[in-house]
Amino acid sequence: VSGQQHEHIKNENRRKMAAMITSLDYGVGRITSALEKSHQLNKTVIIFLSDNGGHLMMPSGESLGSSNLPFRGAKCTLYEGGVRTPAFIKIPHFTPDTMNSSVKYDGLFHISDWFPTIMSLAQLDHGALKSELDGKDHSETFRQLLGGAPRHEVETPRDHVVLDIDPVFNQAAIIQGKYKLIVGKPAFMAFDEVYPLIDEDSIQKQDLVVNASYYKISPDIYRQMQAYATTQIKYANDPNKCLSLDCMTDDKILFDLSWDVTESNDLSWRFSTETEQLYETLRTYSNSTHPPAHPQFFEDQNEEAKTGDNVWTPWLSNTTKG
Repeated sequence: VSGQQHEHIKNENRRKMAAMITSLDYGVGRITSALEKSHQLNKTVIIFLSDNGGHLMMPSGESLGSSNLPFRGAKCTLYEGGVRTPAFIKIPHFTPDTMNSSVKYDGLFHISDWFPTIMSLAQLDHGALKSELDGKDHSETFRQLLGGAPRHEVETPRDHVVLDIDPVFNQAAIIQGKYKLIVGKPAFMAFDEVYPLIDEDSIQKQDLVVNASYYKISPDIYRQMQAYATTQIKYANDPNKCLSLDCMTDDKILFDLSWDVTESNDLSWRFSTETEQLYETLRTYSNSTHPPAHPQFFEDQNEEAKTGDNVWTPWLSNTTKG
């Protein structure tokens, strides 16, 4: 893959990011070409997805080249920039009544939904499994949409998504319908203290895409996050710790994602009933879930396994026996 096509990107890390994505695209193209040549493409389901939003910064505050715009936040936060990711699925000969070659699906979809959905696409009965699945099967919804059914007439299988319940790190979140409730510290600190929004009207769109310097975040914020995480890890080791949702900081912020995808308007003061309803749903889940387990990445005995930034690296040599 030639690097010349990315020379217009000023920020070095963003230029590298663009080159890696281009290489990934090239690799996927080679796979699909091979499947087509072997006459298997029309028998193959292709799924493209991501695990989380882009990570924006180094401990120094230097940009890593990612962009989650227009969403607030990044990897490790509960804002949309950390939890909402693009995905697509290619389904060959899915239905004989296909009227739409492609459709945009705006229903809620959790990572656990892929398992039952893929099983159905493979014509396997996930209902025959001995254990009850948390995931929802979306295959019938896909079938109806591709068959030409109007979006407003198609019922989606998932009406809410629990994003996290973590009393150790003092953050929890749920999306139900158009509302999203965040409890605690969604980015290890208070709302508006981190990941400020960018005034896109004052910056040319093209510049937003190619110049990652606008996403630079103060290293002071990173140090605050690291200090907070260290404190919470010590709390996790406390035998008397409280792991109930009620033991978390009583900060609640409510967003209406139908018009506020940037999560810039807290509506909890205005819609107190909806806020409490979502909180009660989180509490119900909290009372039935297993306590979160966190690796001791700040105080682990294997000091040689860590760099100065608490990043794990290989520490065993190739000659180590056993």
